[in-house]
Amino acid sequence: MSGQRFTRYMPTVVHVGPISSPGGIQSVIKTLTDHPPEGWAVRQIESHSGGSLYSKLKVYGSAKKELKELLESEKDVVVHLHSASDYSFHRKLRLAEFAFSLGGKIVFHIHSGNIIQWLGKGNRAKKLRARLEQCKATIVCLSDRWNELLTPLLGRCKVSLNPIDPIHCISDTIERVPNQILLLGRNDSVKGHEFAFEIMRELQQNGSDIVLHCTGVEESPEDLENVVAHGWLDQEKKVELLQQSSLLILPSKWEGQPMVALEALACGTPVLASDSIHSLPEVVGKAKDQNITSWIEKIKINLDSKIDVKVNNGSVSQHQVEHIHSSLKDIYSDFFNNQS
Repeated sequence: MSGQRFTRYMPTVVHVGPISSPGGIQSVIKTLTDHPPEGWAVRQIESHSGGSLYSKLKVYGSAKKELKELLESEKDVVVHLHSASDYSFHRKLRLAEFAFSLGGKIVFHIHSGNIIQWLGKGNRAKKLRARLEQCKATIVCLSDRWNELLTPLLGRCKVSLNPIDPIHCISDTIERVPNQILLLGRNDSVKGHEFAFEIMRELQQNGSDIVLHCTGVEESPEDLENVVAHGWLDQEKKVELLQQSSLLILPSKWEGQPMVALEALACGTPVLASDSIHSLPEVVGKAKDQNITSWIEKIKINLDSKIDVKVNNGSVSQHQVEHIHSSLKDIYSDFFNNQS
């Protein structure tokens, strides 16, 4: 039998979610796809896109087709669906039911920061829980705190922290820019761009030299000379901004476990967040949600303090990819260990 080659069998995990749309879930999927657990093959399937209703339906239809082809051609496939709330939850649940009908093992990973409020309306949680149980889904959440909140609504969850791409690290060559603060995220009412601009108006009127760099907007407001708009950045430029800024601000109304905060800390950059956000490392500073006076005070305190890059970086060590591998590998393997 000399010369005969044997291909090592590996089970497959396929990540389903927003692959090309910028945001935290996309970042998680990219990191998990680029760094799969040892012994597992990995794939990804786009389930949603921006644009017209037609383009959304087209992407969703393609996702079902790809799932069908994969599940009919391979055995031992874990379908890892990444969900927010609202339409995202319903869309992923339909895909979960479809994949389960074809023999897929279902992981339903909840990333939304307003999931509790959304599930709490009427008997929504009861209905969705029944459907998740019918497809024997393992529900995954982002922290022990989220597990406590979700258990009464959907049942006990497994916890898997968000992973940080190793590209986010302390730089020995990029210098911090004093009084440069940073806001990274899409421009919507949840992420807090307009509130951040109000903060900068107040600072500008008071003669402060603090400058805000932000993504998600192509142009800064005409009346603000202390705001630099970057539109949407590629990964390399985003990391560079994180490494040179003296503070990341996160004035969101809610978040699940914001990737940008974890990435900033991995780069050694301090983070100041709204006190409405759960599941952040203890080193993260907090300001009162939607309170301009509180935010300005905390921003100035942070900028006047010496940055301890090692403490910030060390606070997210449990989010490093190698640690996440262990929890996910256990979750995936449970499907096959429990087969009778």
